[in-house]
Amino acid sequence: MFILLGTDLPHSRRPVVTEALIVLMMLAYLAVLVIGANDREAAARLIDQLALSANDFHWWQVITYQFTHDNPFMGGTEHPLLRLAHLGFNLMGLWVFGSAIEGRMGRAGFVCFVLLGGIVAGLAHIATSPAPVIGASGAVCGLVGGFIMLFPRCRIRVLVIFFLITFWMAPAMLIIALWVALDLIGWVGLSDAGTAYAAHLGGYAWGAATALALLPTPAVRRDGTDVVALLKHRNRRRVMSQVVNAPRSKTLPREAVVDPASAFLAAVRSRIARGQLEQAADHWCREAGSYEDAVLSERDQLALANQLQAMNKRDDAADAYRRYLGKYAAAPSANEVRLLLGLLLVRFLGKGQEAVPLLEHARDAATSEQRRVLADTLLGEATT
Repeated sequence: MFILLGTDLPHSRRPVVTEALIVLMMLAYLAVLVIGANDREAAARLIDQLALSANDFHWWQVITYQFTHDNPFMGGTEHPLLRLAHLGFNLMGLWVFGSAIEGRMGRAGFVCFVLLGGIVAGLAHIATSPAPVIGASGAVCGLVGGFIMLFPRCRIRVLVIFFLITFWMAPAMLIIALWVALDLIGWVGLSDAGTAYAAHLGGYAWGAATALALLPTPAVRRDGTDVVALLKHRNRRRVMSQVVNAPRSKTLPREAVVDPASAFLAAVRSRIARGQLEQAADHWCREAGSYEDAVLSERDQLALANQLQAMNKRDDAADAYRRYLGKYAAAPSANEVRLLLGLLLVRFLGKGQEAVPLLEHARDAATSEQRRVLADTLLGEATT
């Protein structure tokens, strides 16, 4: 069994809408439990009214079915824990994928995206099946489709329970491809007929197509890591490879054609794209000193700096963080980087004076009391 715990993406701000949707779904579940404890038949009737059905369609059901989940009062022979798992896995997917997408689309845009995804998924189900449907699975699948368009190179923290319990940082592409494959198998009739596979597949298609259509618009904040940017990077690498491997010109030496700094960045970027962060960090340490102005994309530069810090290469990590701030001073993660760089300078590198302006900036722009207190503490250490 796989349990998704989170991603390797930094959160620029608290995902308030995602948290609110999770709370609403939990409250809806508890409300039906309370009603059912007093009147089991009333709870069953309420679930029937909230479910989306082609035979008894009401316009509000395209929303209410998304907040209704398997419940002990629905009848059937399933174990109560299996019914609770329906809610649990949907909330897990909503948190992991929704919190990341909310940071890119903003709160209002995210609300529209997730609810419309659930509506499209529900309509896909009733178009292919007379059976009523409940649950946020279709909406979550819409988030999954959008997620893979916005974060194709992301990795997901997974708790694996299979003989042994272990944690795994898995490529998002792999996890999502597995989910889609299982839903396709179920849709053609080779798996559990009680699952709304058409809703899942409709959600995937909606999320992917809509996110792709929104990428060129201001509705989605971009940082060079989405699928369109990835394809552009791949094309640039192909062109660079053609230039590097082309026969030497008789009139122009190869050194005049290839920019060494660009080739260095391309080599580091290529290793990061393949998930080889340690190799990328080692390559950076060997050659970055020769290219003082070299900086990767915002996401890659931050991932590289974090990897250097994790490898205890603190001087190199501090340099990588400085380069990040030099180019991406207004980025959503910049204030967190200032705080982290300040901590490195004060507690590990003995450069308190250099850290003071960074920490003052981080304190004034802190989004939480915890970060403000940490900045003040480090400022006290830097000036003593």
